Amino acid sequence: MQTMRSYAEDIDGGRSPSVSMLSEVAAARKITIVGGSIPEMVPASGQLFNTCCVVGPDGEIKAKHRKLHLFGIDIPRDITFRESDTFTAGQEPTVVDTDVGRIGIGICHDIRFPELAMLYRSRGAHLICYPSAFNMSTGQLLWDLMQKSRFSYLSSPTVLSLFSVSPLPDTSS
Repeated sequence: MQTMRSYAEDIDGGRSPSVSMLSEVAAARKITIVGGSIPEMVPASGQLFNTCCVVGPDGEIKAKHRKLHLFGIDIPRDITFRESDTFTAGQEPTVVDTDVGRIGIGICHDIRFPELAMLYRSRGAHLICYPSAFNMSTGQLLWDLMQKSRFSYLSSPTVLSLFSVSPLPDTSS
């Protein structure tokens, strides 16, 4: 996880290559983009967050969600992984009004908490997005189950889950 610090970007300081790219594409195509997951460094505090930016058709950031629920797992002889060793948990759920409707944002492990999806529904979300990347040990089967479960809680909004199941460049991940 320490490798994440080397990839971290200053989103609020305007020095984020990822947000610049998302902004350029959104403005050029006149679309809204839910921009996945970016390791965000806050220079003043040194805190690192797992952050998803929503960029509007004008290229401006409409919302920024910091992952609320940090993942931790210890499977003997397989994997030990604690996001809390590197990341700080976000404090606020994120619902944003966009040209495509009201969107609730969660990141990866946030999908395991049905209360978040129910809160988003109560706040009028039409769509809930959970950009994610699972490790090889806890991948596809669990993710499929979580998606179906969240959709069944909501019935009205759509749950959009984008994910990858692959090793990170850091082989200890």
